[in-house]
Formats: sequence, structure tokens, C-alpha cells
Amino acid sequence: NAEVESMRENLTNIETKLADAESQSVALKAEMERHIEGLKTELEASQAKSIDLESSLVAEREASAAKYSELEAEKTSIEAELQDRIESHNAEVESMRENLTHM
Repeated sequence: NAEVESMRENLTNIETKLADAESQSVALKAEMERHIEGLKTELEASQAKSIDLESSLVAEREASAAKYSELEAEKTSIEAELQDRIESHNAEVESMRENLTHM
């Protein structure tokens, strides 16, 4: 009878330990799920930030290309104006030479 009672106590202890282990398992699973959700949120935020940075870089690159084109056009215009002035000046000098030659 004492042996049966001891076996019942052992069985009760085993059942209690099993219930505790199951409870811990459920708690750990819930904690891991929360952790995974947090990591997913961080990943999504990081991806969104990456997309924003990429868009910003593309916009900056386009703005730089536009500014470069604008500066190239301005340079070409200045070079053309300078060439016109040089040619005009050379024509004036030539005209003065001819006038001096005829005097």
C-alpha cells in the first residue's frame, strides 16, 4: 500500500513537472513570437529607410546631372560669346591696319 502511494506521489510529481514544462514551453513560444515580430518590424523599417535613401540618392543624382547640363550650356554660351568678341576685335584691328596702310 505504501508502495502504491509512493508511485502515486511520483506520478503526481511527474505530472506537475510536465505541466510546468508545458507552461514554460508556451511562454517561451510566445516570447519568441514577440521577438520575431519585433525583428520583422525592424526589418521593414530598415527596408523602408533603404528605399528612401535610394530615392534620395537618385533625386540628387538627377539634380546634379541637370546642374551639370546647365553649367555646360552656360560654358558653351560664354565660349561662343568670347569667340565672337575675339573675331570682332580682330576685325577692328584689321580695319585699323587697312586704314593706317591707306594713310
